[in-house]
Amino acid sequence: MRIQRYMAGVWFFLSIGTVQAQSVQVNQQNRTIEIAANSSIEIEADLVTIIVGYHNYGPTHDVAYAENARTAGQILKAWTEAGLPQKSISTNALNSHLTSEEDLKDMSPSDRKTKQYEVTQSWKMTAKMVIAQKLIDIAIEAGANDVSDPEWELADPDAAETQAYTSALQKARVIADQMAKAFGAKTGALLYASNESRPSRFLTTLNTESASIVGKRLGTTRPETKLLPQKIEKSGYVRAIFALE
Repeated sequence: MRIQRYMAGVWFFLSIGTVQAQSVQVNQQNRTIEIAANSSIEIEADLVTIIVGYHNYGPTHDVAYAENARTAGQILKAWTEAGLPQKSISTNALNSHLTSEEDLKDMSPSDRKTKQYEVTQSWKMTAKMVIAQKLIDIAIEAGANDVSDPEWELADPDAAETQAYTSALQKARVIADQMAKAFGAKTGALLYASNESRPSRFLTTLNTESASIVGKRLGTTRPETKLLPQKIEKSGYVRAIFALE
């Protein structure tokens, strides 16, 4: 985890009289310092969503569709035999149509005859990185020829949110200590804290189940897939009021 940056605003309540700051009473006997702080942290993603599919052509619709269905069956069978639950997989796309004239015009006459129809089928799943790597390899060895960009997220975004707000509150305390010291005072107890003014941005987390994926190879010499997880940034904003001693 790496703290990237923070912003802070400081307000002092030292005047005689009573000022209402939420439920905190501020007067000459009850002096306070209020800090607004923003902190950003980076956390390594531990979940990845991948889309894997098979794309093919054929001289007729029936031939192209049958070929796609055959390979799709091989891919799904390979996944389930490796230990991936069927409910962890969802169909992402299934398209069957005439090949566009734009695509056909750049083909040779022989290719135009054999590629009159185009079929695409793909599946989406979310898993831990190590499992996702194996799922990609298993699918490719079973005939998949289309893999999308991975989408990274966190298995526990609530814990990351807590870390971001905790970081912001700690930063607010440091700033309060520095400011209080500058005019000969000392920061006391935390009287009030809120994150209501600046919501953070969070990714939607998919509900997934863990799976035990068999790590067997199918005899190919192709190097295994290696995914490198992204860092996900979370921001936390807090207003904090501390007593001055």
